[in-house]
Parts: sequence; structure tokens; C-alpha cells
Amino acid sequence: MFVNRILCVLSFIYAVKGDYAVPSLTLEALKKGGFRVYIPDVPGTALFAFHANINDNIRAQHPGSVNGEARTPTNGFWILEFNDKLKQGDVVNYWLFVNANHLGYRKDGEPIKITRLLDAYTELKGRCEPGSTVINGGKATCVDNVIFQDKFDGSTINTMLWKVEHRIPTYSEPNSPFNSYENREDTKFIKDNKLHLKPNAVPESDVRGTLNLREGCTGTKEIECFYEQRSSFLLPPVKASKVVSTTSFKYGKVEIRAKLPRGDWIFPIVQLEFAQRDIANPSKIWIAYSRGNTKLIMSDPNDIDVRGFSGTDIGGRLLLAGPTLEEREPQRSKRLVHKYADQPFSDDYHTYGLVWTKDQMRFYVDSEEYGSVDLSTENLDRECVLSLGVGVGGLFDFPEGTYSGSNYKPWSNEDRNAIKRFFEKKPIWVQTWDDEKSCLIVDHVQITAV
Repeated sequence: MFVNRILCVLSFIYAVKGDYAVPSLTLEALKKGGFRVYIPDVPGTALFAFHANINDNIRAQHPGSVNGEARTPTNGFWILEFNDKLKQGDVVNYWLFVNANHLGYRKDGEPIKITRLLDAYTELKGRCEPGSTVINGGKATCVDNVIFQDKFDGSTINTMLWKVEHRIPTYSEPNSPFNSYENREDTKFIKDNKLHLKPNAVPESDVRGTLNLREGCTGTKEIECFYEQRSSFLLPPVKASKVVSTTSFKYGKVEIRAKLPRGDWIFPIVQLEFAQRDIANPSKIWIAYSRGNTKLIMSDPNDIDVRGFSGTDIGGRLLLAGPTLEEREPQRSKRLVHKYADQPFSDDYHTYGLVWTKDQMRFYVDSEEYGSVDLSTENLDRECVLSLGVGVGGLFDFPEGTYSGSNYKPWSNEDRNAIKRFFEKKPIWVQTWDDEKSCLIVDHVQITAV
């Protein structure tokens, strides 16, 4: 009866426009079967209806194979529950109808791909407070809604949540890291419910010849997918890993519990990057950056320009965070905040946090705020993705003239033979690498709307 009534009046209400905006819909699916959809109870809402097909397109005004209506909100939300069992990879195509302020509004929803299944539904706490956070191209959120989460409780990386990088950044990115990112089981894996992202040094035979990553390549240029060694321009001497969230967002609270990697000339990738990759604007927002060298002494303290930092040891006891809007030092460090600890951050797990709003970024470690960055003059008003990984060497991460213990940095950032010089000293730096300790190990990730 309801469906017939809705279809009869749609030709009239579809053209109605007013100040009301149909809220974004949230879908939650359970492991045991069943799913629910809900929208926040925006003032004036009197009815909420949902029409969907699973793994099949739905035509405008068609009732769909799954449908229902709610006439009363519950605890600040309009909620509909269904018994249908969804699985990861299923796609829900839908449209919804809302009666608000005595007018009808129909909205075609973007298809929802099921990326995770829950043990239980999320507890909904009161009326939705519209958040400043937006996700996936501008979709609205409610304050305190979890918009992204991974506890790494599966046997493999959930590719609905993460894109695994498979490309060669060495000769295409300004920093020219001395590693490839490869989708291999020995560079990324889940062990004990923790994500391990591992750098692996390669033998002499693997730095010569060709590296063909065309199958499954995530790069946008041929040089990122295929490279042939020429003279001293070796193939990357390290195979590493990097994953990027499939959810993009602007503003939010990020929490990552992780153990940073240890080993000479290794650096962690725990950062936000613009969702729309821009080679000309490689700005990043570091959430946790600490070089893998246990002790790394600069010969010139002016090589970096971190606010409030006047030391010379930029090794594993120095934690950095903040936006890096330029590639080269010392300009790269000007907007960073820091914390200097008694022990290297790679010694143990820590919870790294970022609260990002329109005007400010605040950075935390183990619930302690250690710095903030004013954004009133910065252009960071774009959606970002979360990147996790490890990198090695490069032209901008390790200043000239640094000493790791008693070992001098084996390459110059201005030397065309930098990779060759780095690889020649492999017998020295590889001794500082450890099978487990050189991994970035991530316990969990959660991003919440603000």
C-alpha cells in the first residue's frame, strides 16, 4: 500500500525544492546476517523509506527487492532493519524517500559496497549533530561517527578498506626513495591480528636487469610500472610496502596504535595524502614520523628547522608530525611539531593521534598533546586518504653529513649515483635491520568524524 502511494505522488514531489537536504545514509551489515540502514533525525522529518536491490541496479521509483519505511525516529535516528544476509563485496543500489516539513524528497544514493561485517550494530547515541567531517566526495557525517576502522582481525589485508600500492617511486617521485612498493606476501602480511609492513633488502642480482610491475601496477606513469637498470641507475635495492585507505575524508580524529620501524635509513609512512594524487603538489600530513636510525647526528643543526627543536640527534627518539608542504629541507620542517623521548619510539607500541579541523591540527602520542599547527594560512582544505608503509633512503629524508652511530651516511642527496652508493654499503646498514623490528606494525586504525 505504501509503495503504491509513494509511486503515485513521486511525479509531483520529485520537482519540489526547499531548504531541506536529505541526510546521508549509513548501512551496517552483521556477520551473522541482517543489516540496517539509518539517517539522522533532522528537525522536520516525519517519514523515512528505503528501496534497494542487492548486486543489481535499481530503476528510479522502482520499489526494489528490499524496502521498508519508518514513521518514528529512535534515539535520534530513523532506522530500518532487514534480515537479508550480506557478504563482503556485495553492492547495495538504493534510493530513499523522506517526508519533511510536509514535503516529499527522493534521493538516489551512491551504490554502497560492503567492505566489512560487524559483530554487533554500532550504539547510536542521541540525535545526530552534523559534523564538519565529509567523506568520499563530500558526504555528510555526524559528530563522533566512526567513518573508518580496521582492527586487522582477518587473515589477509581487507582490500575493501585498503589499496595495496604496487609501483616504483624511485625515479618518479621528488624524494626518490630507494625502494619499490610491491604487493607481495613477504612485504605485507597480518600476524597476531596486526598489520606488518616490511622492507626487504634485495641481493646483487635484483638491482640489475629489469623490474616489471605492469600487472596490477597502481602507478600512473610507465616509469612507475616498468624500469630497466642503466649504468649506476640501479633497480630499487629494497622491496617495501604501502597501503592507502579506500575512504577519503576532510577533517576528523585519527587514532593509530603502532610500533614504528627500526633500522638505519628506514622511515615510517604514517600520513595523510591528498585523495587526488598531485605530482606537482606532494604535500603530506605526517601523523607519526621517526627515523629508523637509533641515533642519527647532524653535522649542521640548521639542516632542519623544526619549531622549538635545537638538538642534533634526529634519530629514533625524535617524533615529528604536521604538514610538509615542501619537499626540501629546511623548509619542509617549518610547520612540524615534535616530541623528544628518552627511548626510541620504535621500542614499543604507541597510540598516535591527530585531530584535524578547519582551523587547526592537534597531535597526540599516548593521549598527550605535544603540538598544534594553525591552518588559517594553509591550503589544506581537501579530502585526504590515510597511508601506511615503510620507505628507505631517498633524497630528502636524511640530511647531508649525518652519522648513524659511527657510520657516515653513505650517499649524497645531490649525487646522481646516490642509489649505487647506498647499495654499496649494504653490508653495514643491513646489520641494523631486524626481521620483525624493521616492520611498521599496526595494531588498529580508527577515524572519527568531528
